[in-house]
Amino acid sequence: MTVEKNAPLWQGAEWVARQGDVPWGELEGKTVAITGATGLIGKTLVLSLMAHNELAADPARSVKILALVRNEARATSMFGEGGDVTILHWDASAPSTEGYPKADYVIHCANMTDSASFIEHPVEVIETTTNGARSMLEYARHVGARVLVLSTMEVYGQYKSEDPIAEDQGGFLDAMSVRNSYPEAKRLDEALVAAYASEFGVSATVARLAQTFGPGVAYDDRRVFAEFARDCVEGKDITLLTTGEKRNMYLSTGDAATGLLTVLTKGEPGRAYNVANDDTICSIREMAEQVADRFGDGCTHVEVKVDTEAAKRFRKGDLLRLDTTAARSLGWSPKIGLMDMYSRMIDQWKCDGKGC
Repeated sequence: MTVEKNAPLWQGAEWVARQGDVPWGELEGKTVAITGATGLIGKTLVLSLMAHNELAADPARSVKILALVRNEARATSMFGEGGDVTILHWDASAPSTEGYPKADYVIHCANMTDSASFIEHPVEVIETTTNGARSMLEYARHVGARVLVLSTMEVYGQYKSEDPIAEDQGGFLDAMSVRNSYPEAKRLDEALVAAYASEFGVSATVARLAQTFGPGVAYDDRRVFAEFARDCVEGKDITLLTTGEKRNMYLSTGDAATGLLTVLTKGEPGRAYNVANDDTICSIREMAEQVADRFGDGCTHVEVKVDTEAAKRFRKGDLLRLDTTAARSLGWSPKIGLMDMYSRMIDQWKCDGKGC
């Protein structure tokens, strides 16, 4: 394995592996297939399972991992060769699982998550999103696996209420808005999960994630949370392209991993679960100001320069507060706060730059 043991990315994986509320007993001795295994959430899951195996120090308790990726060389450089990880080629744009070994569990993480691509390449977003989910549902049906499909808080659309949104609620989502190519495709993924569970008896569930970040986010990531941190690292001011009034909830990569493993093993087939940290809700402007104050070393300030064209990349709506009661009822709870998420992400960037 090429991730250094003193790197925040591996330390985060060990943190997940030590969480006693994760149903590890359901996973031990089993095989877990993970698509998008070199993406942010995918690699967090792979490394967390590897860390569990190392801490368990018992082959009988090890989890075998099938890492499904487009770039096998990148996966090899990340996870090493041999051991408990088997790297398999898989591409959501032309998915095929022919000749794959049997898995007991499947977590479908692969997806296009750059909001600019939702506008620039909406056809590809729709095709890869739906084709990838269908491929994994068919694979799970064929091998008899439990499958978890990752979705997004954006499926709720514009929900006009201060009350938390439960999984059976939702707001307006304009199908003719090109920006909505992503949430509309995710809605179809969810419909496929319900359909496969009903028609074929596939043990399939959905996890609707809040925006997730932490160690492992690329330094050049174009999403706003990364832009805020990058401005602080480079000593620049944070420039908001909207008024910053929109309020969101967030989730750390570590809490995402514990939540997904819990929903995967204990979730009810044919239903969705919100996975978010209730304590992180804040406006975009509030988050920018907190980040500048905590990590800007007095050099970073927040300014507003509204750009109506650039604002088209962002989700519409003023508030999105997810009700996490269902996921918590399975025994899961988030533990990592918003500024700690930033701290761990920035520490990983510094580690990458120094070659730790």
